[in-house]
Amino acid sequence: MLNFEVGYTPTNLRLAIAALGVTQAKLAATLGVSERQVRKWLVEDLESAVHADMKLSQWRKVLALLATANVV
Repeated sequence: MLNFEVGYTPTNLRLAIAALGVTQAKLAATLGVSERQVRKWLVEDLESAVHADMKLSQWRKVLALLATANVV
C-alpha cells in the first residue's frame, strides 16, 4: 500500500512510477503525453519555470493504473 499525500505532487508521481515499475517514457505513452511533459510534472521546485502541474484527469488515470495493478 502506498502512502500518498493528498492529490498529485511530484513525489506522489515518483512513488506511482516506482510502484508501477514503468519508465517515464512508458507512463507518458500510456497517458498520451510526451516524456518531456512527465519530466515537467516530476520537477520538485514548484516555482521553477520548468515545473508543470499535472491535470486532475491525468492524475486519476495514474490512480486507476495503480488500482488495476493492485498497488493501492
